[in-house]
This record gives sequence, structure tokens and C-alpha cells, in this order.
Amino acid sequence: MSKKKLLIVEDDKMLCTIFDMFVKEIGIEITDTVDSGEKAIFSCSKNPPDVILMDIHLHGEINGIEAARYICENFFIPIIYITGDADISTVRSSIQKNTYGFLTKPITKDKLEISIEFAIAKHEIIKNHLK
Repeated sequence: MSKKKLLIVEDDKMLCTIFDMFVKEIGIEITDTVDSGEKAIFSCSKNPPDVILMDIHLHGEINGIEAARYICENFFIPIIYITGDADISTVRSSIQKNTYGFLTKPITKDKLEISIEFAIAKHEIIKNHLK
């Protein structure tokens, strides 16, 4: 099986470094690290990952939820949201077809690994079912 690929969408450089370290320790390749919804969409069009870690509040004109909606409609890549904003209205607005997880900061490597493995496995099951 080929090595799984992940896109990090986070506007905090320190958290990007931490997520990058965690993901590499897990054994997953990082396709890109970007800080805006627009850059996430562009990155998916150039080098589609198997899963995306998506912060909700980002630099740029569109937030993580809007970017995830576009990515779902055009690429159908699973999204794991990462945010410090865990109020119920944010959680509800993040739920869509490609939402496969919701982690609140701070994030541990173990929780991240479980979420990534779960998202990739569930997405594979859904893709196989759609065939």
C-alpha cells in the first residue's frame, strides 16, 4: 500500500510545526502546509491528499468550513477539523459529507493519529461502497 498523504491547513506557524512533527512521526507524508482556505483549495487541485487537517479560522477570504465545502464538492477528500473554537454552533456548521473528525486544541499526537487513521479507513469504505 502506498504511503498516505495529508494536507495541513493552519494559520498558526507554531501549530503547523507541531502538526508536521506529529504527522511525520505517524508515518504520513505531508503534501503541503498552507494558511488559508484559498491556498488549501489550490493545493488540493495540484496534489490531492488522502486527508486534510483543517483549521476553521484562517487567513484569507474564506474560512476552513467554506474551503471544506468547496473541497467536498470538487475533490471529495475527508476533512478533520482542528480548532480552538468548540462552541456548538461552530460544530454544527462544520458538519458536511466530508467531515470525518473534529479535534479541539490542544491536540495530542495520539488523538491526531487515531483521527487520521479513522478518517482514512472510513473514507476508503465509503469510496468502495460507491463503486
